Amino acid sequence: MKQRTKRRIRQLAIILVGIPVAAWALEEAARRAEASQGPSTMSRSLRTGSEFLGQLGRGPLAKRLRERRDATRTDGPRP
Repeated sequence: MKQRTKRRIRQLAIILVGIPVAAWALEEAARRAEASQGPSTMSRSLRTGSEFLGQLGRGPLAKRLRERRDATRTDGPRP
């Protein structure tokens, strides 16, 4: 396999797996921080990072998917 093909496969793996996993991990960290201490600057920063990575991982559909997710949330609006 050519070096360029290997590099593309690695990039694709990061986009398809790495970014969503990192976004999920930040979201979980924010939930746990809020559960133990309530909303704080740290939990809001973690959520912001999670949303940013989530947008990167979803590409051009990120805005539509985020709007759909916010419309179906049951725990109230985000700060």
